[in-house]
Amino acid sequence: MNIKNPKRYYSDPDILKNTGEYVKPYTNRPVIIGGERALASSLQEVEQSLSSTGINVCSVKTFTGFPSVRQFQMYAEEIKKQEADSVIVLGGGRAIDTAKAAGALANVPVIAIPTVAATCAAWAALVIQYDDEGSYVGRILVDDSPAVVIADTKVLLSTPRRYLFSGVVDTFAKYYEIRPVFEKDPSQIHMDIAYYASKIAFQKLEENTFKALDEAEKGVFGQPAKDVVDSIIYLAGFAGAFQTHTGGYCFAHPFYHISARFPSTRFRMHGEKVAFGILVQLVLEKKDKQYIYDTIELFDRYENAFTLEDIGLDPEDDAQLFSLSADIKKVFSYVYWEQEDIISAIKEADDLAKRYKERCNVRYKDRKEL
Repeated sequence: MNIKNPKRYYSDPDILKNTGEYVKPYTNRPVIIGGERALASSLQEVEQSLSSTGINVCSVKTFTGFPSVRQFQMYAEEIKKQEADSVIVLGGGRAIDTAKAAGALANVPVIAIPTVAATCAAWAALVIQYDDEGSYVGRILVDDSPAVVIADTKVLLSTPRRYLFSGVVDTFAKYYEIRPVFEKDPSQIHMDIAYYASKIAFQKLEENTFKALDEAEKGVFGQPAKDVVDSIIYLAGFAGAFQTHTGGYCFAHPFYHISARFPSTRFRMHGEKVAFGILVQLVLEKKDKQYIYDTIELFDRYENAFTLEDIGLDPEDDAQLFSLSADIKKVFSYVYWEQEDIISAIKEADDLAKRYKERCNVRYKDRKEL
């Protein structure tokens, strides 16, 4: 078994000022790429730290769009053109995945500086590939995880809550998706590791997320902030490193990936669509309705109790649901439930979420602003 994890992981407040020190063993001539917001908020501090340690930045490129083959090749060519010895990426999952793929093509290490804690992309030796319009294409296993991950807890706890809540629910998904595989065959030691890592992450987030946010509002970024960031990036990424070798993604992430093929869903973040996918999975597993209702209530605490309509799909459009379920079966061969069962479970999950939201008068603010 080939388990891939970063060589170094750092998480503390205000550690961007130490970037040069942390990355010096891995680079002297990096190319930097990042999302527009990430570069605006963090580039100056990173560049100052790199310069203070004698690291010369070859070029800085702004990332927009989706992690597509065109993007991978474009940034790989930039790395080669500049004769860079690494790529440093600032941003969220799309920018980080693009940098990982470009680094692999150019055969240079990647240094990941996540500026939102919405996924574990900074940790994983995995790239989610889309086309240029944002439709899911497939998963690419790269040879290595990022060599270094620098997770500044002050940066990550200062973003809009929507990003963090998406990351929390995406981390919960590790537990929900690993649990059935673990229960089916607990004798596999790698599933022991994945399961218990995902369970610890779940517990840490439940204990600390709102503590961390309350402290952050007061300018404090202490142990709760560290526990939250480490759970979303480190523990979820670590669990995923073992999960990758099982084929046991169950249903939540297949639902997310295929739902992204519908343009109407693309205003939703990764974890927000995964949240609904978890509910569908629980229906498919024939979990007790009270358990599913409790899960919706849990997601509501993180503003992720969504219906089909909330994520941009039409519950009355049978052709849309047929297409969605057919593609899930086609692309993810390990999803063993039959297509008609998937459609039925999607409708039941939607109905349960609707009932909960109507009963509890749940109304989230418009989420299309990000």
